[in-house]
Amino acid sequence: MTSMFAKTVIGLAVLAATGLAQANVTHENITDVAGSVSFDAWNELNRNRAGGALTEAELVAGSGSNVAGSGDAVFTRLSGSHYPAGFGLYGSNSVFTFTDNTVASNISSLVFQGIINDFDAQFGATPFSLTLSLNGGSDVLAATSVTSVLNGGVSDLHTYTWDLSGVTTPITSYSLTLTAGFSQVLALQVDQVAAVPEPSTYAMAIAGLALVGGLALRRRAAQ
Repeated sequence: MTSMFAKTVIGLAVLAATGLAQANVTHENITDVAGSVSFDAWNELNRNRAGGALTEAELVAGSGSNVAGSGDAVFTRLSGSHYPAGFGLYGSNSVFTFTDNTVASNISSLVFQGIINDFDAQFGATPFSLTLSLNGGSDVLAATSVTSVLNGGVSDLHTYTWDLSGVTTPITSYSLTLTAGFSQVLALQVDQVAAVPEPSTYAMAIAGLALVGGLALRRRAAQ
């Protein structure tokens, strides 16, 4: 019993320290998302992909996520001229979709991270846009948070977050629509995120287990 109690306390302490972050190797500039319960990611979006070149025909037909640990979402070019070039998808005036029919039951938000060098935006034209629809619906949801870390057109990171905590119907699928002008797309990741308990929650749980364990040890000592 003492051994099981110790293992439980250690497990809770580890969870508190890590924040339940999902490690990934999508791209060096893409960050781990705290509370991620599932992710889909694409990298090496070029004709030199290790293990087999990515082709334009595959992109049009729908390319499954290729990063280890990913789910079964599909990335598809619906229209436009982007194609797998030497370092990434290169082209203009394209529309892409990310579709996923496997959604965790407890997600509270969706986070998109993209390494996209948006040349149109750099020269004052309309930047790329990203919208979300749920359960095959036609209604689109704008992101609740958008941030960009620009590196002069080299591995620029764009992060979009959708707060889904107010959605009352079960989410069974989602679709992201990416509209891109003249740009280079290097890596993409979508995380399904569950609410992360505050560190104080873990502290209370550990304290409670310590109390129970202490009482159990006293009973054994009194016998």
